[in-house]
Amino acid sequence: MNKRNPSKPHKKKVQTVALSVLLAVIVWFMVIYVNDPDITTTVSNLDVKFIGEMSLRDKQLVLTGRNNIPNLSVTVTGKRSDLMNFMDDIYVQVSVSDIDEAGDYELTGTISIPTTRITVEKEDYTDIPIKVEPLVTKEVEVTVKQTGTLKNKIVKSVVNTPAVVITGAENEINTVGGAIAPIDISELENDGDARVNYLLTDSAGELISENETIETARSFVEVTNTIYDAETLPVEPMLTAELEEDYILHTDKTVVTPSSITVGVTADNTDEKVIARIDRISDDAEEYTVETSNGMYIPEESKTVKIKADVGKKVVKELELTVEAENVGEGLTAYIFDALTAKVWGEEGQLSADSVKAAVDVSGLTAGTYTLPVKAEGENVGFDGEYTVNVTIE
Repeated sequence: MNKRNPSKPHKKKVQTVALSVLLAVIVWFMVIYVNDPDITTTVSNLDVKFIGEMSLRDKQLVLTGRNNIPNLSVTVTGKRSDLMNFMDDIYVQVSVSDIDEAGDYELTGTISIPTTRITVEKEDYTDIPIKVEPLVTKEVEVTVKQTGTLKNKIVKSVVNTPAVVITGAENEINTVGGAIAPIDISELENDGDARVNYLLTDSAGELISENETIETARSFVEVTNTIYDAETLPVEPMLTAELEEDYILHTDKTVVTPSSITVGVTADNTDEKVIARIDRISDDAEEYTVETSNGMYIPEESKTVKIKADVGKKVVKELELTVEAENVGEGLTAYIFDALTAKVWGEEGQLSADSVKAAVDVSGLTAGTYTLPVKAEGENVGFDGEYTVNVTIE
């Protein structure tokens, strides 16, 4: 006795359903495209296309206000197939060719229909408001904005030609304060140039995300990247040569903030500190620029420090000093028979013969008579000139 196959009726049923669906689709297409009835529909949010914008630019004018144009719609009649095929090609056309000066305008538009098989039943819009502004140019500076980090390195990024010229409506151009070229330094491996697109910013440094009219001849700048080793160095405050003529800096009481900065250095740079030169006397903390030496790069954010300087008034006195010999060789005696009268500088109220030690260095000298330079030793003291004494070694 043969057993019945239970899957055959199910398979036949599925085939029947699929065939029915296919026939329904065919019939639907036949109704749509064979009969192709006339229908009436409303097209909303019509695009507006302006004719004569190049003519405006020739007059140093530019069109703005597109975002303020209200919703435009039109009711049309035509074959279903035509409306489906040409719906996106229906728009409002507005001519600005006759405008000769800046101002606010209400312009009449014309519906553009791509085929005569579609007719306009009703236009639902009024005159179209636009604004015409003077076309101006402006030069803005592009600065680099680094993102990411490079371990134990500092990257110097420089825009080769930082000035770019932008053109646009006067109102929009006036909002531009500058531009930034963002560059990710975390992927850099070698020194070199990179082409970087820049972004416009306002006077507060915020990105300008939208604009209607601004154009530029080039949207990028060339940035040269140089990779340095990172080194943290202490900041040493010093007076300028001009101030040193009248003042003495108390380095132990002078406060520098920050007391050290991270700089970039090349392999041949051996600096163990950076100098911040104080060029004015103030009771308050003042901002000063840190000096850069050969083979060193200081990032923009580290170029200045604040210093609260503690200074004393510098005076010069003529003092009579006894000169001592230092580093006398074993078994030898050094004789200095004459006292030294010298002009010595020091802090007002602190300078006296007791606060200054005058000495000569006789290291390595054998018996004989020598004329040697004298040095002044002590806190915040020094000779105002050069002095020598005769030294006899026996």
